[in-house]
Amino acid sequence: MLLRKMFREMSHNKGQFLSIFLLAFLALSMFSIMKSSNIGAYEEIDKFHGETNLADGWLYGEGFTTDNLEKVRSLEEVKDAQLRMQITASSVEQNQAQIEVILEDENIVTKPYIMEGEEFNTKNLDSIWLSERFARAWNLAIGDSFAFSYHGVTVTKKIAGLIASPEYEYMCADKDMEIDYKNIAYVYMPYQAFPAKEYITHIVETGDLTVTDVLKHSKALDTLVSKLEEKGLSAQDITQEMLLEYVKNMDDGKLQSMMPYTQMMITTDQSDVLSLESKLANAVEDNYAVFIDRSSVAGLKVFADELNQHEQFSYVFALIFILIAILVIMTSMNRMVERQRTQIGTLNAMGMKQWKVVVHYMSYSLFISALGAITGLFIGTYWWGQALADLFATMYTLPDWKARFDVSFYVMALIVVLVCTASSYFSCRKLLKVKPAEALRPAAPKMGKRCVFEHLPFWNRLGFSSQYNLRDISRAKLRAFMGVFGTAAGMMILTCGLASSTTIGNASDWVFNKLQNYDYECQFSDDISVAEADAYANRYDGELVMAGSIEVSTKEHAISNEKKTTSLIVTEGKGLFGLTDVKENVVNLSEGSIAISSKLAKTLGVSVGDTVYWHIYTENEWYQSKIGVINRSPSSSGITMLRSDFEKTDADYKPTMLYTNENITGIESSSDSIVTIHNKEEMKNAFMESMSIMYVLVAVFVAFAVVLTVVVLYNFGNLSFHERIQEFATLKVLGFKTSQIRYLLTLQNLWLSVIGIILGAPFAKVILQYMFDSNGDSFDYEAVVASSDYFIGTVTVLLISVIVSFFFSKKIRKLDMVEILKGME
Repeated sequence: MLLRKMFREMSHNKGQFLSIFLLAFLALSMFSIMKSSNIGAYEEIDKFHGETNLADGWLYGEGFTTDNLEKVRSLEEVKDAQLRMQITASSVEQNQAQIEVILEDENIVTKPYIMEGEEFNTKNLDSIWLSERFARAWNLAIGDSFAFSYHGVTVTKKIAGLIASPEYEYMCADKDMEIDYKNIAYVYMPYQAFPAKEYITHIVETGDLTVTDVLKHSKALDTLVSKLEEKGLSAQDITQEMLLEYVKNMDDGKLQSMMPYTQMMITTDQSDVLSLESKLANAVEDNYAVFIDRSSVAGLKVFADELNQHEQFSYVFALIFILIAILVIMTSMNRMVERQRTQIGTLNAMGMKQWKVVVHYMSYSLFISALGAITGLFIGTYWWGQALADLFATMYTLPDWKARFDVSFYVMALIVVLVCTASSYFSCRKLLKVKPAEALRPAAPKMGKRCVFEHLPFWNRLGFSSQYNLRDISRAKLRAFMGVFGTAAGMMILTCGLASSTTIGNASDWVFNKLQNYDYECQFSDDISVAEADAYANRYDGELVMAGSIEVSTKEHAISNEKKTTSLIVTEGKGLFGLTDVKENVVNLSEGSIAISSKLAKTLGVSVGDTVYWHIYTENEWYQSKIGVINRSPSSSGITMLRSDFEKTDADYKPTMLYTNENITGIESSSDSIVTIHNKEEMKNAFMESMSIMYVLVAVFVAFAVVLTVVVLYNFGNLSFHERIQEFATLKVLGFKTSQIRYLLTLQNLWLSVIGIILGAPFAKVILQYMFDSNGDSFDYEAVVASSDYFIGTVTVLLISVIVSFFFSKKIRKLDMVEILKGME
């Protein structure tokens, strides 16, 4: 009987219960869209990292020995350790694509994940294992030949396998502004397969390898040095010609030893990996430059930051919908219970236990919120969540990424249902305690009293419509609060979505009109000489820029938890590479000082005038610099210094880019030292393309905000109409027209909408800034909300408010005044 009654009441109050359904649906949908793709990603990441035995820590240096490796392996905290060498080459036939070549003579730590083909074999010297994304982009298959060039040496091998590497879940070529898998790849190959003699001969001839370098990193010349010492000579007496002749006659084993292992990877069960640095430093006799954990590996960090942002969104926006659902349920159930006062009294008089009646009214919210939550979970996960996972799978490399859900989904659904059900209980518990004899009689009218608004000094000057609506708001505070809060939330999310586009536009203007004051960007290869780079700069009236990775700290020789991995930009100060302060004003850098990005400055706790210490990522030497400017850039962080200051250090100056306003299109074909040329239009298009994912999220936010506003205002109008239906009937008897009554309803909707707009609009910028700040330390966008965003958001909300009011015109016109007024007797 009670179940049939519940369904009958739901059919008679479709609008209110549809609102509750939609809010529960939207809350769980918003939660599961972001969360389900994350759950699938985390599960596959765990599997991916486990199967490949991804390293927990990386030591970088100028050369590690097998003795260093054995000492590290002997440490109790270290499970596995492995040496390798990594170089950056370029493809021969694929438009000089960037190729990260990993040379290994063991396959223990950070193993390649085989997507197709043979397992990686360090004894197969005729083959390489190529990243699957790159191979698909260029239609390369197992058995095809693949060639890459490194410092004048060309290596051609057969493709034995297509792979994915956990270190490169995110990868973007240095020359690209956006991800293009045609321009970057990684290759695993046996250490012994690299043509050491040809390579070492070349770098000796170019002067990139000296006797000092060889003696520092290998024992290959120990025999030669011993013979020289017997004759009263030393290593300094070995000329380049002598070294070349010795290399020519050297056996392959010694040649390989002249190619230093530059990385050592470890795995450990220690939760705080960086705490092992002191022990590792002792094991390698302090002969290293950097020790990092997974959080500092770019290919892992960018993806982790993306997932973390989704995680935060899933809870924040779900919470907003849940809060509004609570208000809708409380107002809806209050009205229903008040209207069914006589029915409740009858049920009690017939002997039905009080708890059964309580459960009956709680079941309304329980049923409808559970239905909305379950529907939201499945649609949000398997439809929208999978669509989001597929979208992000085009940016990140993760095998078998599918949207999934875990126990947190059930917990969230349970929370939503329990909260909605509890709201129903609290909204009707007072009336359920009324004695049957009293409940069978109509409720005594409330004592008339002056509302708070009647104390206003201008109250008597207000018209009938204003006074009537103000009194109604005073009597129905919860309903009014629901309208204001819901409208404020809708306005906040809607404006936030609209302002995302404005913020991206501002960032584009910021980058291309203040920071990048050039029309063309030329990227150099790694082996370009400074003299050649200077010649290009002079010829095209350009500015040379060096970009690299460093570690920075507030103390010299800091340990891992006291320093940050970031980027170094070395500029010539000609103005083509621009700097802006935290307010986006263009500033200049003075000689003898550096600029430090605002986020990095906050992390280190430094300001203008303080001193910081830094060192090149792969080198051990530390330098100190004084901060002259706190700068800000939307898509980069780190420190910037002048070339004149950098050349005062012992570090090698290696220009990586040339900026110019002269048309240099096509000069890359004239020299192997030039990798690529970008013009400003290409860079702008690439920037906007990189924001395409953001536009998808914006569209989702705007759509949900509109639905939220419609649901809240419709439910508010529906409640307002039914709670005042007797008043409206009385007004019609007194001669009020339908249009006049609709005006009363619309006026109140507009009032509360305007209040909601005013309260919600300021929070749009706060939420937007939070969205951009949650995307990692490398991005520092300034949230910008234009007046047009506020205007469009305001007009949209007000338009929805007016349209919703017209939904009730037909109901007002068809009011049965006799029937309604008889019910008041």
